[in-house]
Amino acid sequence: MACGPPSAASGPLPFFQFRPRLESVDWRRLSAIDVDKVAGAVDVLTLQENIMNITFCKLEDEKCPHCQSGVDPVLLKLIRLAQLTIEYLLHSQEFLTSQLHGLEERLRRSLAEGEHSKKLLTKQAGEIKLLKEECKRRKKLISTQQLMIEAKASYYQCHFCDKAFMSQAFLQSHIQCCHPEESHLEYKTRAQMDKLQSEINMLKEQLQLTKSQLEAAQHVHAVKFSKEYEMQKTKKEEFLKLFDRWKEEEKEKLVD
Repeated sequence: MACGPPSAASGPLPFFQFRPRLESVDWRRLSAIDVDKVAGAVDVLTLQENIMNITFCKLEDEKCPHCQSGVDPVLLKLIRLAQLTIEYLLHSQEFLTSQLHGLEERLRRSLAEGEHSKKLLTKQAGEIKLLKEECKRRKKLISTQQLMIEAKASYYQCHFCDKAFMSQAFLQSHIQCCHPEESHLEYKTRAQMDKLQSEINMLKEQLQLTKSQLEAAQHVHAVKFSKEYEMQKTKKEEFLKLFDRWKEEEKEKLVD
């Protein structure tokens, strides 16, 4: 199964070019490695320690210490293809790691913004509560005054002081003259409550939108990470199969 490059939807692809092979093979170090033991124990650390030398070593000039003959062309082609495959996998791993860090940073910022909106919503809710309590107190006072007016229809009681008047017009004139600040405060309080309620509704909508965006981003991140993991796993399996096939061919050559 062929595996393509990382999707361009995850971000702009960086420039990639295969490096030249200039390093010498560290035969002493390689000869000390027990490949079967590495495979059996899944010794990833040993692979990491030798991956750069194996990937970027130059084999064209290597000769057999016994017969001084060069590397078989077909075997050399196989090894070079394996080197190019490993180099591309390293490049893909670095690119995907960078993309993952970017997504994690975006998620962190979104969570911080959501937390800020939540705190602001809590603050606004507290202010609304205080205004509602004030309105409740004033409504109770107004209700009491209305009951008094109904009981004593002969006069109109001022709800800011103890004075009473013979008509509603006199009462309104008295309030405008003697209680302008209280009257303005009542109107201003009602207007502030309406404004804050509108802001609370807007913040609730923003918080819900942020929550939905975070959930969508987390889902996309999880799906993308799963796909990339399966892609890397498949590439690794193909490389191991290719390597096992090469070992079998080498064994057959030795037997022949």
